[in-house]
Amino acid sequence: MSNFGEYSDSEVDRIMTGRPPSSYGSMHSDDDEDDDDDFKEPPQKQTETRLRLYRSESPETAITERTHTHQSSIYQDGPFLRQQSITHKEESFPTRYDRESMNLEQSELQSEVRTERAINEEPNDRDMEELHEIDLPEQQNESAAMEVREERTKEPDYDYDEIVLYFDEPKEPPPHPPPGSGLRFQHTHSSLTLRHVLTAMVNSLSRLHPADISYYKRSLSSHCRFRKNYPMIADLNDPLDLADKMIEVCGMGEALYLTVRNLQNIGKDDMAKILKKTCRRALLQYDLKIAHDRRYYSLYEGRCRPGQQRYISDVYVEPVTVIKGTREPINLENEVRRIPYTIQETEIRAADIFCPLPNDPKPIRTVMMTGIPACGLTVAVNKVIIDWMEGKTNQDFQFVFPLPAKELHHAKGGDLSFLETLSSYFAEAENIGFIEKEDCLSLFIIDALELCRHKLDFENNEIVTSARKKAPLDALLTSLIKGTLLPNARVWITSHVTAAYRIPPNLIDRFVELRGFTDDKKEEYFTKRTTDPELGRKVFNHMKRSKALEIICHLPLFSWMVAFIFERAFRDPEYGKHPPGITAFYSQYIVVQMNRSFEKYRGCSVEAQKWRDDDKTFIEMMGKMAYRMIQDGRDWFTVEDLISVNLTYEDLRSRDELTTEVKRASEDNRTWVFKFVHVTIQEYMACHVCICGI
Repeated sequence: MSNFGEYSDSEVDRIMTGRPPSSYGSMHSDDDEDDDDDFKEPPQKQTETRLRLYRSESPETAITERTHTHQSSIYQDGPFLRQQSITHKEESFPTRYDRESMNLEQSELQSEVRTERAINEEPNDRDMEELHEIDLPEQQNESAAMEVREERTKEPDYDYDEIVLYFDEPKEPPPHPPPGSGLRFQHTHSSLTLRHVLTAMVNSLSRLHPADISYYKRSLSSHCRFRKNYPMIADLNDPLDLADKMIEVCGMGEALYLTVRNLQNIGKDDMAKILKKTCRRALLQYDLKIAHDRRYYSLYEGRCRPGQQRYISDVYVEPVTVIKGTREPINLENEVRRIPYTIQETEIRAADIFCPLPNDPKPIRTVMMTGIPACGLTVAVNKVIIDWMEGKTNQDFQFVFPLPAKELHHAKGGDLSFLETLSSYFAEAENIGFIEKEDCLSLFIIDALELCRHKLDFENNEIVTSARKKAPLDALLTSLIKGTLLPNARVWITSHVTAAYRIPPNLIDRFVELRGFTDDKKEEYFTKRTTDPELGRKVFNHMKRSKALEIICHLPLFSWMVAFIFERAFRDPEYGKHPPGITAFYSQYIVVQMNRSFEKYRGCSVEAQKWRDDDKTFIEMMGKMAYRMIQDGRDWFTVEDLISVNLTYEDLRSRDELTTEVKRASEDNRTWVFKFVHVTIQEYMACHVCICGI
């Protein structure tokens, strides 16, 4: 019995006689109201598919191959196809891709496209004659293809949340990247290439009825990019031309996103789902870049002040980054001790921290970047993220996931898998099991480790090896850093020196340190951050008149303070006749750093930002200790020195923006050695004690 109900097999055969092959651009069902006797056979003219375009720069789609190798017929309940032998052309995609595409298309259209073999329970005489006409080699090719498909269907249903289409990878290695480009030693993954995305978009659009194409374009015209320029797509009915124009106007990622959204708008949810899964990586990368653009493109210098943010590319000057050696991170130069601020270690760009050195080709997986407070660790992370988003550096990373340590404790309660944890921080990263694959290189950035509230117990925590296994967040973090979880990923950790000891050194492949500005970097910063370069040079020259300011401006935060104040002071034509005073700068620096510590450890509420009595006492007691240190002729202190002025280590840890740890001999904090971020800060606080008579 036929699937068409009242219509017999002979009736279907009669209609199929003389029916020419149909393209997907012209498929439609006849009206239900038409009677069998009134059915008119279509003309015998051969209909060419719209995707059969011989353009040297345009890929041939799998739909073109399908419409030219199947004979199709249209009747009341929809189209059905007669399977014939599948042939492959040399100029089309590789054979493996053709087989995968055919398998994908049949699974997509199984609810709409039915083969004649499913309609007729037993083949009639004409069908038997056609089967005998098929050549033996073609039968062997088809049977081999079916065997491959059967083997693939026997595999477990573990598709890593994406549909994989295979392409031939380039055999020649990519050119060696210039310094500062980061990881660019691999070719772009095939699922992130223009070829893959364009092919997937054309495959989806070519299955639409001409009326749906018009509906699709009207839905597309509601987007801001096409609202005023609708005529540019109004006359485009060819799927290839339409997809090409969308990519030309919007870019690859946004064009793919609009295609998925507009397919949903016109009621083609199944097609949108298949397209989304076929281009899952490209969509995730686009969504992540949009989210990073909103969050990291603007920068607050100093503290957050509404309306005072700046574009990071307009003010950022890269500090000196070195592969950590034996030298202390403190700049020992002052007005009396003229010690030149030279770099003795191996310099490296922040974008290149995962690149192996020429004499050491060992791959780098985990990097620890440390620095003193106010040296610009978080800003350096933001700049690397923006450069990746804009396609400038580290293009080997398919995805970049920043995980601020301050926000890690906000995760949902209970045990979660790593994939669920990611999706709780990034709504775009839902169902991304493919990050476990070897060909998916991702970067995870744990910024400000000193703010992490988790214990990070590397000895006793459960070892997690699968991103789908549920475990406590602390165990997920330790497994990620160890490399048992996502061993192919890269991990970048930034921290103050004190918190860096929470990670066992044997788990870190490279230690790097942010040192701040050299003299050349200072001048570049002062002239770059203002729209008037002449004003920037005037501020820089005026700053150099004070040797103390010139030295301490190696700290980016201090350079911002000096530039911010002098740029407004020079609005007065009479300003600049006398050398600048330094007392107000040091006072302001201490206030700003204390406020930043309140924001980090207490929160951003109004009550949390208020100064308490113990905060004022802390400043007074630190000044008293600094005065004793100068009397003893030393620039370092220990926990015992803190106890001598009625302070504890916890008081120092919660207000760590003025000091840094420089040495640790054991786990006993009484053996730890600390210093002020600069010797002039120590001198100023000691001087404050003498003036106030404390």
